[in-house]
Amino acid sequence: MLNRFFLSGCLLALVLVAAAPQHAFAQGATDGMVRLLKSGKLPESRVGTVVGMIAERGNAENLGILFHEATKPAGFNDTLKLETLQQLKKASESRNLAPAGDLSAVSGLISSDNAALKKLGVELAGLWKVQATADTLAQIALDQNQPRTLRRLAIDSLIETGSGQTAETVAQLTDASQPLVIRYLGVSALANINIDQAAQAAAEVLTTADTSTDPAEMIDAFLADTKGPDALAKALEGKKLDADIAKMCLRQMYSVGRSDQALVNVLSAAAGIDNNPDPLTDEQLQALVAKVLEKGDPQRGEEIFRRKDLSCLKCHAISGAGGQIGPDLSPVGATSPVDYVINSILFPEMAVKEAYLMKTIIDFDGKIHQGVVVDANDDRVVLRDANGKEDIIPTDDIDLEKEGGSLMPKGLANFLTEDEFLDLVRYVAELGKPGPYGIRSEPTIQRWRVMKEVPTALQGENVPSTGEFESQIADLGEDAWLPFYGKVNGDLPLGELSEIDSPVLFLQAEIEVVEGGKIGIELNQKAGVTVWIIDNEFQGSEPISANVLPGRHKITFRLDKRKLTEPTFRAVVTKPSDSTAQYTVVGGP
Repeated sequence: MLNRFFLSGCLLALVLVAAAPQHAFAQGATDGMVRLLKSGKLPESRVGTVVGMIAERGNAENLGILFHEATKPAGFNDTLKLETLQQLKKASESRNLAPAGDLSAVSGLISSDNAALKKLGVELAGLWKVQATADTLAQIALDQNQPRTLRRLAIDSLIETGSGQTAETVAQLTDASQPLVIRYLGVSALANINIDQAAQAAAEVLTTADTSTDPAEMIDAFLADTKGPDALAKALEGKKLDADIAKMCLRQMYSVGRSDQALVNVLSAAAGIDNNPDPLTDEQLQALVAKVLEKGDPQRGEEIFRRKDLSCLKCHAISGAGGQIGPDLSPVGATSPVDYVINSILFPEMAVKEAYLMKTIIDFDGKIHQGVVVDANDDRVVLRDANGKEDIIPTDDIDLEKEGGSLMPKGLANFLTEDEFLDLVRYVAELGKPGPYGIRSEPTIQRWRVMKEVPTALQGENVPSTGEFESQIADLGEDAWLPFYGKVNGDLPLGELSEIDSPVLFLQAEIEVVEGGKIGIELNQKAGVTVWIIDNEFQGSEPISANVLPGRHKITFRLDKRKLTEPTFRAVVTKPSDSTAQYTVVGGP
């Protein structure tokens, strides 16, 4: 048993590390934390805290010890192992620091049956350039039974290792005998090796492609390289490109806030689009305002706003749910006239609020990082890109920084008919005004996660058992869920989830509880609905309430479409009259 002097020393060291600045004394305190961790005498409740402090402040030798402790036989349990490795990944991304010593144990992580550890192992292999993992990474990249996201991570990491196997693996991925989705993946990988060769390969693929597969991932690979857009534009010049394929490429560029002129010109010509319209005169603007008020339909406009090809919800939130790289549009109609809304859509750079100005960073490898700054210090800059993903760039890697402009490029309206444009403007112009598009005060769930692939065993009419819920639903990683958002009135249109090929849907929401107490759930339809508040199960036909402790908690819903009676689903988190609970329904992307 720990004596009180040792335990007091632990607590004092924790305080010193947390408060100490980044200098020799702090390193000495960090070394003390390492000794405590290795001693095995640290209280279990403190291990996670100590690991986080070492990862945040430790040197390469300290990180190497953490890695050894996390991967040695009979070491940390899976939860602590995952937490430790995530902290090491964060240290590598934010401080450009890899653990010292033998890192070959990463291969064991990649071979793990634990999906989260496997994915993290693939990422760490590239971050730390572990050449011993090359064979395993190549196998994953070429294995058509592996998830495409994992295959992409594997090939990216294989490239980072500098292995001689990379060229051979990429050549197999880009071969014409491969399915279109794999050829796109191969070209994306080639863009990290030779951008000019990748551009020629992309042109060959695009001129024979059909619309069954979105080229978004491949286009992103070119946009990430300073020479990429011009190289692809040059390779496409004189090529016959299907108009719809060109529109798909343009759509992806616009959705991530890019409008590189040479590439936009080539793609716009192929798509038959005018990509550089002149600003509206006052007369044209007022005539368009009149048309919006006369013909625009906000109900149709909301459907247009939610369309995936426009990506509006990737950047903007409504009622707190949606992207956070542009302003929440919930009140915009109450504060902005119709002409302002028109110009904001057609010419977004005319009025960009300072908080949403775009920053472009080019690193020493020639990679482009673009987004809105969400955090910055002496060690790193954190950007949130147009997909809502946070990109960490160590300051030591920054070659050039540039500010200005909007992540929303002009050109999105090119994908709309005139009537669709009028409807969209009318919808945005109604947001925040009293009525059906006004700001609501009740805590309706707006931000949802929908299970991408429902296992066959969970598609039957029987509600999952407690064990099935815990193992197959509650503990699923983030990659297993798709983001989805309710409409302004709180309704979730189930018809928009038709891509989920299952008679049963699983949805998740989150609440942030500040003060514990009882909460309830009210539903617009109850037949065929099961609700789990954390792990407390309720049928939709019975009263739903449970006591919750402070913290962030998941609420899971099972919807059996065979028994539903309404085309929409709506859930409100309520507070019983005798409850002391204080909470918010989690929004955001």
